[in-house]
Amino acid sequence: MYTKTTKNQRTIAAAVAVIVGLYLLLIAPTQAMTTLKLALHAVMERLIPFDPDFYTAVPILGTTFDIWIILLTFGGSLLLVLAYRIYKGNLNARAAGLGITAIASVAGMTMFIPWMVLIVSDYSNGPVPGILPPPADVNVMPSVIWIMVIGLIGYFVFLLSDKDTIKNKIFKSIVYTGIGIVAGMVFMNAQHGVRYFEFIPEYLTDNPTLQRYDNPLGNPHTNLDYYDALALTTISQEQVNHLKAGEKVAIVRKDHTVDNVVVKKTKPEYNPNTLSLFLGGYGNYIASYLMVFLIPFVFLRKRWAYNAMLMAVLFSAVATYWNAIIRGSFEWVIGGTLSLGLLVFMLLPIFKQFLTEPYPEEEGEE
Repeated sequence: MYTKTTKNQRTIAAAVAVIVGLYLLLIAPTQAMTTLKLALHAVMERLIPFDPDFYTAVPILGTTFDIWIILLTFGGSLLLVLAYRIYKGNLNARAAGLGITAIASVAGMTMFIPWMVLIVSDYSNGPVPGILPPPADVNVMPSVIWIMVIGLIGYFVFLLSDKDTIKNKIFKSIVYTGIGIVAGMVFMNAQHGVRYFEFIPEYLTDNPTLQRYDNPLGNPHTNLDYYDALALTTISQEQVNHLKAGEKVAIVRKDHTVDNVVVKKTKPEYNPNTLSLFLGGYGNYIASYLMVFLIPFVFLRKRWAYNAMLMAVLFSAVATYWNAIIRGSFEWVIGGTLSLGLLVFMLLPIFKQFLTEPYPEEEGEE
């Protein structure tokens, strides 16, 4: 019954397509860019001077926000183009609207979280000394939060505007909400992974030979073989500037215990952080985008899309738990658990029926 709609449902869905389309095209880009600028000012002025591992947040946020802004504006344009087809009850147009609002919902969430991490969070009592607390007048809710809210409204309108039963709509809401939440969390895990994969301490020191391609200290695939990857997250800019190979440095762990460790090694040793951060970073980016872009095709019950979604969710669960083991961070445990939970939900017949058509009997079965 998800293919059958009433005139009122089609009218509401078409009106939402026009309103959300205009919003994504004309208003959301400014809200996103304003949030980005304020976040970058905060990280550059308040965090980087004392905690150097924040410097990678600048190119990462710039790139990801720009991608979201492009997707939002093109998505808004497409919603306006499809509004009439949605009104006429075209299922493909409704699925496209679901996909566009899924992009907006996940984009809003992943642009809101950096605001909380970089502007609202207080690192003045953290392991790296010198960081000031956030300004007293900081706005907890940035304007970018409306991208998520309006995206979610459109998402559920397109998902539920049909003659399906209330029970089915509840089950659909559960599994499709889960896909969106996991896609957003996986994206934030990816941000975290890429941030530390791309962090090269040598860039922050006066090293005239760093641009040489044969310098392993300037390559993200080799530099962690020379450093204690976790210790790097707890030392200040001044300590980085004076690091000497083989010298023990007093660092403050995130639990505020003090430990003397060799941060910079004299000889390279294979560091598993490189692979785990690469997969948990760039791999999770791909997994997150796949989850979002596959939503309209899963809504249309395409078997290839369902299998591709399972692939992305399984990959993100493995890559994220891998980082949880290697790096011992609870953030990765949350991401891996959410991905694993979604995988189980998608395999359960009660939810699977809303994601793919039943497979025909295999040839040769008795």
